[in-house]
Amino acid sequence: MNPALVMTHVRGGYGDADILLDVSMEVAEREIVAVVGPNGAGKSTAMKAVFGLLQVRDGSIVFDGTNITGWSPNRIVQAGISYVPQVDNVFGDMTVHENLEMGAFLTKGDFSAACDRVYQLFPDLKGKRKALAGGLSGGQRQMVAMGRALMLQPKVLLLDEPTAGLSPKYMEQIFQISRDVRDTGVSILLVEQHAKQALAFADRGYVLAAGRNRHDGKGSELLADRTVADMFLGG
Repeated sequence: MNPALVMTHVRGGYGDADILLDVSMEVAEREIVAVVGPNGAGKSTAMKAVFGLLQVRDGSIVFDGTNITGWSPNRIVQAGISYVPQVDNVFGDMTVHENLEMGAFLTKGDFSAACDRVYQLFPDLKGKRKALAGGLSGGQRQMVAMGRALMLQPKVLLLDEPTAGLSPKYMEQIFQISRDVRDTGVSILLVEQHAKQALAFADRGYVLAAGRNRHDGKGSELLADRTVADMFLGG
């Protein structure tokens, strides 16, 4: 498979402080890659670096063969990368359908077909299209956030802690929907605190610690690695 997204020896952070010291990751076309590791490892920071939300001082980020290092988030969205942050990821005082419309802000003309595709992926939302997003359950709000990010039909979807605070039922549902999204041709890079569950469903995974790569491989291989399990997955 061809690489959709490649981070190479990225160093960067906020202000004068570097959180990422040397991080390299690759996401192939039609692949789900999970990033796991302890708190403070740089997982979410790496995702924000991809999306242009912090300064990259060294290394490179290449998307679909183009070096996007230093690009603004708006330009990155237009290129074909969408990002779902962990918090504040829906407009609570807007309906589900209005949230989806906001996701189509770059679309010219009719975007009803894009809405239909989202409702097919998230059937739970179809009957709640007129409901305020702020009144939905946590799992349903996450679906709205993901659906809005998919309105522009990105090539890569970035998910930061998509199952945080969700019940086991909704966690499994979000993972299954992520597989469905992957099967439509979208590559997914996600950060997860639920490391075992994430590695069990992802195609490949990376383990970060203290701003550096520590381990990488197929999700099943990382789960079976006793060193990874003992140090990063709680045994």
